[in-house]
Amino acid sequence: MKLSPLALVIALTPGLALAADETSSSAQLPPMVITRATNLKAPTPASVAVIDREQIEASASSDLLDVLRSQAGVQIRDIMGDGKRAAISLRGFGENAINNTLVLVDGRRLNQPALAGPDLNSVPLSNIERIEIIRGAGTVLYGDQAVGGVINIVTRTPDTREAYLEASRGSHDLEAYRGHIFQPLGAGFSVYASGETRNIDGYRDHNNANYSSAFARLRYDHGNGHVLYEYQTVDDELLYPGYLTAEQQRQDRKRSVTINSSGYNNSKTQVHRIALEQSLSDTWTANFDYSHSDQDGVGEFRYDDSAGGVFLSPFTQDLRTESFSPRLTGRWHTGLSQTEWLLGHDHITSDYQSSATNVEARQTQRDWYSQISQALGHGLNLSLGYRASEVEDREAIASKHQTDREDSTSIGLSWQANDNLKAFIKREDVLRWANVEENGWAANGVDFLKPQTGESWEGGLEWADSQQRYRASVYRLDLKNEIMYDALATAPSGGLGANSNQDKTRRDGLLLEAQRQLNTRLGIGGQYSLTNSEYRDGNFKGNEVPWVARHSASAHLDYLIFPSLKGMLEAIYTGARYLSSDEGHAMSRAGGYTLFNVALTYDYQQLSAKLRVNNLTGKRYESFASYANWVPGGQSRFSAPEEEVQLSVGYRF
Repeated sequence: MKLSPLALVIALTPGLALAADETSSSAQLPPMVITRATNLKAPTPASVAVIDREQIEASASSDLLDVLRSQAGVQIRDIMGDGKRAAISLRGFGENAINNTLVLVDGRRLNQPALAGPDLNSVPLSNIERIEIIRGAGTVLYGDQAVGGVINIVTRTPDTREAYLEASRGSHDLEAYRGHIFQPLGAGFSVYASGETRNIDGYRDHNNANYSSAFARLRYDHGNGHVLYEYQTVDDELLYPGYLTAEQQRQDRKRSVTINSSGYNNSKTQVHRIALEQSLSDTWTANFDYSHSDQDGVGEFRYDDSAGGVFLSPFTQDLRTESFSPRLTGRWHTGLSQTEWLLGHDHITSDYQSSATNVEARQTQRDWYSQISQALGHGLNLSLGYRASEVEDREAIASKHQTDREDSTSIGLSWQANDNLKAFIKREDVLRWANVEENGWAANGVDFLKPQTGESWEGGLEWADSQQRYRASVYRLDLKNEIMYDALATAPSGGLGANSNQDKTRRDGLLLEAQRQLNTRLGIGGQYSLTNSEYRDGNFKGNEVPWVARHSASAHLDYLIFPSLKGMLEAIYTGARYLSSDEGHAMSRAGGYTLFNVALTYDYQQLSAKLRVNNLTGKRYESFASYANWVPGGQSRFSAPEEEVQLSVGYRF
């Protein structure tokens, strides 16, 4: 099902038309607190969306990506089609989206210094209080990989003693159990613990997944701050079904082509975190964050070479990441009113070993950053930021070493015109370092990839009152030396396919959002995103960046059926896009499609039930498709699931 440009407009029209009839009194805009585990009263102005706990519950989902898919400017690259192992793209990134969108959990980086991407599995929805989506450059405040935007997940800290258990059953023999408990211990101490286990056969053959995680937090609150210790362990096992050719998919879209039922990836991860916040005076607050992550992986993947040979390559992979981040925040009044100043340091060390690429590498990042926000009066606020970044790379087997440095600046101006209307404009340098795995498989003759740098401009308007909200924003992102996998580059082994620095690229975009509460029972909303992503130089000048949809949109309707029962219907449109790795546009575009999802939530006293149906009409489409000239037909396809049903029942003690 294709969505015409007219339908895109109609998706937003109901809320816009009804707005003209509404004459309700103005109200203060709800606060949007964008943090880096530090409560900034005046963060850098940006295009921001906040998904609160009520919206998460209304989605009836246990999947983080289900909540994010309908957001303006968000595109998903989901190779497995299971919603668990996917890349989130902001600002028009395709195959390299993983390392251009930064994901944080309570300010801790979830991104890995490798190509696997952030483990979204490790953050159960039941643990999340809200999700902050900062669309656009965030290099100065957040550092490496915050090119297209930042997704900051804020976990829950209950106010009172509680315990919750939930069981889920669903399509493809899904069976899941999850729960949490919060217990005040007295004298300012409290403990929070949660766990989840999930087993599913998967939509395709040889696509079984088994996942379990456990999380614990011990926290001490006192009059001037808090200190906490967190521990998490994750065990994730997945079977790979492999890609399908177009002909194989026509015959059986669920089949696996992996030889002798091989192809898998098993990983175990342990994370320790210590964080504290201490008020030093009425003016100054100190924060400190330390984390240590240890991930061990073993698996086997299918490899097809350009001569038509097919191989199964076993591998082991070990990744250790250690980071600490002290921060100091000051707030005071001057003759120009309120001033806020943040000074911070990031120190991140990553050790990586992979038998697949014969790499044993270490990367150390050392950054200092600062941001000052100054109120200018009449609703104006000026933000200035600066980051000095340094990276040191060492590769033991090849005996290579380098140190590189880059500076980044930002300037932003926000204006609260009145209680309903606000506007912003921002300019920022962006930066991304090549990670240890990218450098380990760089194009032949390249010791270390150049840093990806660029310039971002964006601006926006927002109007809201107690019943409705309308937002519009535009942006331009220019990049040079963009780091990307190039299927035609000469690999270190002499074959084809390696990481390289690409020619200049440009991304222009427009986001339109509308939301309206029609009455006490019915609410509607929608968004439209225009993403123009193209090469500005080189052999592919003028071509679109692959696997980026120029048009995307969504619309939703929320209805309170009766006080304990709520319903939600949403439609999500993804436009046509060129296949991944098809920079030369050798193949035609993959067609656009629209998915319909429905959810019901029921709450009665301590009992809760959730029913969610994804892809209600059973639309057949590809969750991912790539151009490969050695594959028959030139395409490798990954089939997405058809209709999926999940029922969850929970009880709160």
